[in-house]
Amino acid sequence: MKVIYNRLVPFRGFTAINLMGVVFARAEHRPLSAAILRHEAIHTAQMKETAFLGFYLIYISEWLWGLLRRRSSLAAYRAIRFEREAYRYMADPSYLTQRRLYAWASMSE
Repeated sequence: MKVIYNRLVPFRGFTAINLMGVVFARAEHRPLSAAILRHEAIHTAQMKETAFLGFYLIYISEWLWGLLRRRSSLAAYRAIRFEREAYRYMADPSYLTQRRLYAWASMSE
């Protein structure tokens, strides 16, 4: 997975963002931890199985729905099924080798 360190993307307060399978990380977080890299690798797997565009459409729609329901952008972010899967398994080094297709779809709150 390609990681690009810089000072602009993502916004301050965030460590990294995965855009189309390329991870952009704040320079002050160099090097990224194994857990963060795994979190982003889980997102890459999710992107591939939803043909990339589907990932972004689902992600944005779940975030907007969560924002309406929770009235908190952080709570809406944490409720996105893609994020729930990535946070739940980012500490498990073997997760990606045994991950089921569309595992994110069954993530409950």
